[in-house]
Amino acid sequence: MKMKIPKTFTIVTFGCQMNKSDSELMEVSLAQEGFEKSTTYGDIIIFNTCSVRKHAEDRALAHIVETRNTNKHSIIVVAGCMAQRLSWELRNKYNVDLVVGPYHSPNIGTIIKNFIQNQSISEYTSQDVKDFASRIHPSLVTHKDELPWHKWVTISHGCENYCAYCIVPYVRGKLISFPSQQIIDYCKLLIDNGITEITLLGQNVNQYGHDSGDIPFYTLLESIAMLPGLYKLNFLTSHPKDFNIEILHVIKDNPVIARSIHLPLQSGSDTLLQAMNRQYTMNHYYSIIAAIHKLLPMASISTDLIVGFPGETQKDFEDTINAVRTIQFDEAFTYKYSPREGTKAFTLPDSVPDTVKQERLDMLIQTVREISQKRLMHHIHTTTDMIVERISKKSKNEVMGKTICNHPVIIKGGKEDIGKKYTVTIVSLKGSTLYGERSA
Repeated sequence: MKMKIPKTFTIVTFGCQMNKSDSELMEVSLAQEGFEKSTTYGDIIIFNTCSVRKHAEDRALAHIVETRNTNKHSIIVVAGCMAQRLSWELRNKYNVDLVVGPYHSPNIGTIIKNFIQNQSISEYTSQDVKDFASRIHPSLVTHKDELPWHKWVTISHGCENYCAYCIVPYVRGKLISFPSQQIIDYCKLLIDNGITEITLLGQNVNQYGHDSGDIPFYTLLESIAMLPGLYKLNFLTSHPKDFNIEILHVIKDNPVIARSIHLPLQSGSDTLLQAMNRQYTMNHYYSIIAAIHKLLPMASISTDLIVGFPGETQKDFEDTINAVRTIQFDEAFTYKYSPREGTKAFTLPDSVPDTVKQERLDMLIQTVREISQKRLMHHIHTTTDMIVERISKKSKNEVMGKTICNHPVIIKGGKEDIGKKYTVTIVSLKGSTLYGERSA
C-alpha cells in the first residue's frame, strides 16, 4: 500500500506573544514548501510550546498525548521552548516524531520536508548562532494576524538576565538583537501594505543592541514611531534594571506610541528581588514609576508579580502588597511560584506551603482588582483615541477597542468599524469595563 504524502498542517500555539509570532513564521515557512494550512488536525500537527511554568508544559503534554493517540498516522512535531527543554523525553516517552527548538522553528517547512523524505534526523535543538533563523521575513508582510491591521515584530531573541526562577535564557538562548535598519525597513513595508498598529517584541526590549552595538532601544522606538501611516506602536517587555528614562521622553514626544508600560516587578521585597537575581532595588523601581508619573501622567502601568518564591516570609509578602498599594498598578498578572528544573531557584527548598501561596495569591488578586477599578474611574470624562478590535461579546450593536493606554472600551458600532481609529470620550465604568462615546 502506497503511503500518503503529508500535505496539510495545523499549528497549536501555547504561551506568550513571542510564540504567536514564531507560529506565524512557521506558517510562512510551511506554505513556501507547498504545505497547506488545515482548519482541522492535518497530516502534520505542530505544537508550539511554552516552558515558563510547569502548568504550561503539563497542558501541552496532555494535548500531545491525546493527539498522538487519536491521530496515529499524523506527523507530530513539538516546537518552541518545551522542545528545547524536553527533547529526549518528547521523542522517547511521548512518541513525538520531530522536535524543533526556537532557533530553528522559522525554517520548519524545510525541516519537515527533509524529515518526510529522510527520517534520519528527528531533533533540531542546536543553540549555535550559525543555526539561528532570522525572524524578520518579508513574506510576513502579506500574512494576516488575528487582527489584520496589527503586526507583531520581533526585535530580539533570547535573554541573558538569568532570573533565578526563569527558564527562558536556557531554552531561548543568549540575547540576539536584529539589525535596526532591517527592522525599520520591515516596519515601513508593513505600513505601506496597510498595517496601522505594530507591537515590538523582545524578552527584554531595553537590552536591545547591547549585544551588537546597534542603536539603543529608545532610538529604534523613535525611528519606527516617526514612520508615516502608523496609528499605534506598542512594545513588550521592559526590564526595570535596564529601563531608560529616554524611553519616556520618546513616548511623550510621539503620540502614536501607546501610553502603556509593562514593567514586571515580581516582588516588593528587596530581599526577594536579590534572591531572584532581578538586579534592581525597590528604590530604583520607585524612581522609574516617579519618572513615568512626571512625564506621562495618564499612562497605564502594568506588572507581573510572583508569590511563594522560596524563602518568602510574611513580611516579604506584605512588602509586595504595600508596593502594589503605593504604585497603584492599572493591571497585574499574578502567579504562584512554580519550580522549573534547570533554574537556580529549583535547587532551593520550596519552603512556602501551597495553601499559603494560594492565600497570598487570593489577597494579591483582590488588592490589584480594587486598585485597577479605582484607576479606571480616573478616565471617566477624558478623551482618548482607540482602535476598534471586535464586536462586543454582549451586543452586536457595540464594539470593543483599546485606547492609547491599552484599556478596553465599549462604544456603539458594528462590523464596519473594526480596524478603524476613533476619538472617544469615556462616559462610564461598569464593573471593570469602560464605556465611551465617539467624539463629534
